[in-house]
Amino acid sequence: MGLLVHLLRHPEQRSRCTSGGWLPYLSCVTVSMRVLSAGEGYRYLLKSIAAGDTGRDLATLLTRYYSAAGTPPGFWVGNGLAGLEDPVLAEGGVVTEDQLRHLLGRGEHPVTGEQLGRAYFAFKPLRERVKIRTAKLSEALNADQREAAVEQIVAEEKQRKRPRTVAGFDYTFSVPKSVSVLWAVSDGGTQALIGQAHHAAIREVIDLLERDVAATRTGANGVAQVDVRGVIATAFDHFDSRAGDPQLHTHVVIANRVQAADGKWRTVDGRPLHAAVVALSEHYNAVLADHLTRVLGVEWEVRARGRDRNPAWEITGVSDDLIGEFSSRTAAIETEKQRLIEEYIARHGKHPSDTTIIRLRQQATLATRPEKEVRSLADLTTEWRDRATQVLGEDCTTWAMTLIQSGTHIGVLRADDLPLEQLGQIGEAVVAQVGVKRSAWRRWNLYAEASRQTMGLRFASTNDREAVIGMIVHAAEQASLTLTPPELLNPPAEFTREDGSSMFRPKHHTIYSSTRILDAEDTLLELSRTTTAPTVPLRTVGGVVARPDDRGITLSVEQQTAVEKIAVSGRTIDLLVGPAGTGKTTTLGALRRAWEKTHGAQSVIGLAPSAAAAEVLAEDLGIETDNTAKWLHEHDHGRWNLTAGQLVIIDESSLVGTLALERITTHASEVGAKVVLVGDWAQLTAVDAGGAFGLLTRDRGDAPELADVRRFHADWEKRASLQLRLGKTDVIDTYDDEGRIVGGDYEDILEAAYRSWYTDIADGKTSLLIAETNETVTELNTRARDDRILEGHVTPHGNTLRDGTQAGTGDIIITRKNDRRLSTVSGSWVKNGDRWRVTAHHDDGSLTVARADARNATRVLLPAAYVAEHVDLGYAVTAHRAQGSTVDTAHAIVHSSSMTRENFYVAMTRGRASNTAYVATDEAHLEEHQLSDGEPTAHSILYGVLQHEGAEKSAHETIEAEHQAWASIAHLADQYETIAQAAQAEHITELLENTGLESDVLAQITDSETFGSIVTTLRRAEATGHQPERLITRALKAGPIASADDPVSLLRHRIQQLATRTTPGRRISQRRRFIAGFIPEATGPMPADMRRALDELHKHIEDRAEVLADEAINTRPAWMNGLGSIPQKGTDAWEKWKMRLRVVVAYRDRYRVDADTLLGSRSDDTQHRLDRERVEALLSAGAGNVPPPGAAAVSREGLQR
Repeated sequence: MGLLVHLLRHPEQRSRCTSGGWLPYLSCVTVSMRVLSAGEGYRYLLKSIAAGDTGRDLATLLTRYYSAAGTPPGFWVGNGLAGLEDPVLAEGGVVTEDQLRHLLGRGEHPVTGEQLGRAYFAFKPLRERVKIRTAKLSEALNADQREAAVEQIVAEEKQRKRPRTVAGFDYTFSVPKSVSVLWAVSDGGTQALIGQAHHAAIREVIDLLERDVAATRTGANGVAQVDVRGVIATAFDHFDSRAGDPQLHTHVVIANRVQAADGKWRTVDGRPLHAAVVALSEHYNAVLADHLTRVLGVEWEVRARGRDRNPAWEITGVSDDLIGEFSSRTAAIETEKQRLIEEYIARHGKHPSDTTIIRLRQQATLATRPEKEVRSLADLTTEWRDRATQVLGEDCTTWAMTLIQSGTHIGVLRADDLPLEQLGQIGEAVVAQVGVKRSAWRRWNLYAEASRQTMGLRFASTNDREAVIGMIVHAAEQASLTLTPPELLNPPAEFTREDGSSMFRPKHHTIYSSTRILDAEDTLLELSRTTTAPTVPLRTVGGVVARPDDRGITLSVEQQTAVEKIAVSGRTIDLLVGPAGTGKTTTLGALRRAWEKTHGAQSVIGLAPSAAAAEVLAEDLGIETDNTAKWLHEHDHGRWNLTAGQLVIIDESSLVGTLALERITTHASEVGAKVVLVGDWAQLTAVDAGGAFGLLTRDRGDAPELADVRRFHADWEKRASLQLRLGKTDVIDTYDDEGRIVGGDYEDILEAAYRSWYTDIADGKTSLLIAETNETVTELNTRARDDRILEGHVTPHGNTLRDGTQAGTGDIIITRKNDRRLSTVSGSWVKNGDRWRVTAHHDDGSLTVARADARNATRVLLPAAYVAEHVDLGYAVTAHRAQGSTVDTAHAIVHSSSMTRENFYVAMTRGRASNTAYVATDEAHLEEHQLSDGEPTAHSILYGVLQHEGAEKSAHETIEAEHQAWASIAHLADQYETIAQAAQAEHITELLENTGLESDVLAQITDSETFGSIVTTLRRAEATGHQPERLITRALKAGPIASADDPVSLLRHRIQQLATRTTPGRRISQRRRFIAGFIPEATGPMPADMRRALDELHKHIEDRAEVLADEAINTRPAWMNGLGSIPQKGTDAWEKWKMRLRVVVAYRDRYRVDADTLLGSRSDDTQHRLDRERVEALLSAGAGNVPPPGAAAVSREGLQR
């Protein structure tokens, strides 16, 4: 308890997150997850296994593989194995290639080959897809029309993205680096103990996953989430990284087949698996640390990992120097370089020159490209121990034994050692920390933070740790504000979990926020609507905007309008929204001149999220500026305040956190100042809780916005950039047609991007080389420096920077920390993000630098300590660093579709003359077994990028989105369809029993996955007036089904044909019944609780349709023109028109139609087509047209398809 109290009382001892804000005990992510595609990928899991292995002993897994080249065989994990009912498939048993082929390659039982649930989807070949579509072309087409139609079909099918069949989910469990290092250099007994601790931690994380994460989905569109009987997983141990460094890690592949409580095999619900990854990673870190402390007595401490890396918990006593020896390719490159130097000396009899050494290093870099090599653990261990002994200066195995023996064996805690009051305090701290970075969160975000908060404590068992974490998370949920609305429906017993929750809501689905964040957003919204702020007379504004500025530039009409709207609005918070390159700076210059004419000189000041951006704003507008964090710091200490009549321009406002904006604007309101937020909601957003700029923009509706893109030389790129901003995927073709997309293997596109950038620089152009990751940035920076050395622009020797690279005279560098003590004679101080040219490097490690982009640059001396910690080479940058820059050309490297739309948009809008994307299509960042089934294209990867939105929603918008999602007819109708199917399944079973079917055939029908489809078909037929018992009887009389290859599918086909080809009776009891005009109503005998639930849903759907119809009448969307002119209220025509409107809005909400046409595009989905045809028939009849023979004929046609 003492440590917990200490941590609570001394928050200053918690680690600081490098991206800003305080996040206690933030550790590196040691568990990652990738989706595994069906196909041959499973074979790569076996690729490195030692030949001849037929069994394994977990207790000695790391010692018995010293001599064999390879890794241990995989083993089975998971409680779901029991459902396979095969003694061969026991926990810990060996996995064979045949078993993997069945399970991961085909979705079958690993031993018997029996299909587990539905078979994998088979994507038809191109020729077959074209043939099917061509056969449906109208016979009325002439030869030219048919040829054109066929060409269009071929083009569309070629572009059609191959659907990815998910075979499993590959979780990679990697021990912290210090653990890998200790394992690598220890004796065999210690290695075995570390391996056992690693496996035990994995199993306990899988236990948590099985209890709280794993689930499957059932019902219409998977609307119901169902618990499962554990997971089936295979685990494969690996010893080293691709670079050959010690990296003890295990791939645990969870098969995409789980057994639900009803015994049926279904696919895994992937949503919670993705959502829980970080929480599972933090849990693994903590559980592994507990095990190692209990077994070996080691202690743990927080280590800073530099500005761009999260702090991590490592074993006390395993130094950073030793970890660094095994943490990068640098050592391998240096070793190979030294070998090449020695070879050069032997060949030429002299030491190579500095220039030659650079060339040899480039050769070494290429020679040491990480190509995974299968080696024995004996070879690896010998190499690792030699390297470690050199670093330590003593025998490494002896050192490891001494380290373990010197451990203090600190006490461990039980769950009841911790007072509930203090756990509640930690729960509140968890909410506060999560709220720093997010506007909204879920349970797994709280779980991850609770694990970080308690990482410094060691527990007696995993049960004790999980009990404490559970109490903390519960307290955090109680301290949070729930944004998700309550369930509208009281579900029937069949759809209620044991804990009383509804299966129609996924576990841990609730979204939370805090009153602090919601209050801040409320304040911002109120101030954006308040019109008591200072203004500028319209005549004054008109006089300014009509004249050219000092550069002779005259504002466009939209720029003039924007200035006028802001200057005269009186809003405390105003906005200027503008995509990249629309002339926001020019517009703000005019606003500044108009404001100062009324409120005096220096009445306009500027703020920006970074000091570098603030300096640019100061230079562009000629005003005093600073960064928002500095201003708030000075304001809090009573030194900086706003005054009445001031205009505060906050540039790049989308990057400013909500709480910071609220504090600044509240102060402005109190003193009578005005704030203008400038930015673009489609670009990168704040690292803190954000979304406020987008919220204010969408709330206004009429916010001043610039749409005329001026930056780009090419007209097509002006238009294309706006489409890119909105995520319109068709624009990919435009960029491709203009030669702006280069696809290929990672190394090839890296070479192409680098060469293009280097050529532009050599031609005197300004250019950006933009990479997705810091690792790629470092690699490109090193390469650029080497080339500049070879060309004589940079000295070979230099001073070491924070990432291990060097900077010498002539290099371009970037400073990474604001330091106002370091300034030039002109008063310009060193800022985070500034680019400098090194004019001299000094023996003490310091650098003399001058601004890289200034004509008459004055110099500043960067001290050695600053250089070692806060300086990078500045040739390549990330998209975050690139935002706000304008250059001649930009070259953006895209590693994968995990890049966000916002990052890609920023990267592709920096260059005036050209912006080119270099897309890696070989998935080099993945291991071989994680590769997609079928190589992706540059087009498909960029499609994924544009679909990947990274911008955070505000808490207010999250509330709206949650209410719309859970109250939508899409969700309500899915529930209705699912309950109706379950409600009538028993009735349909009775009807089938009454026909005299053989018991085995009857069981085959009712146990089949297809039975639900039969029930749904009969229910829909009954809604149109058919009698289910008659359809079943006639279907069975059409011929025997028992001898058919698939009796169930045959019966369904016959029922569908009868329902679509025969006319139902016309008795009152057989009248058609539809909800909202097109959703078939469920009738017939059923359990009382299901009848009640269906009636509730019926009412909710009708009520929702009425609300949406009223909203449409008030807002008059463009699609409503399709219903014709609006009749006068109170007339019969009005009532009929309103009825049609209700049907249309219900249909649009059911199928999430957002097009401007009445019903949107057509769908290939059978139910969707059927409902559309029913709505079209109703609209046709309501418009006075004569429908085809009976409106039901249209529906019957839909059912047949």
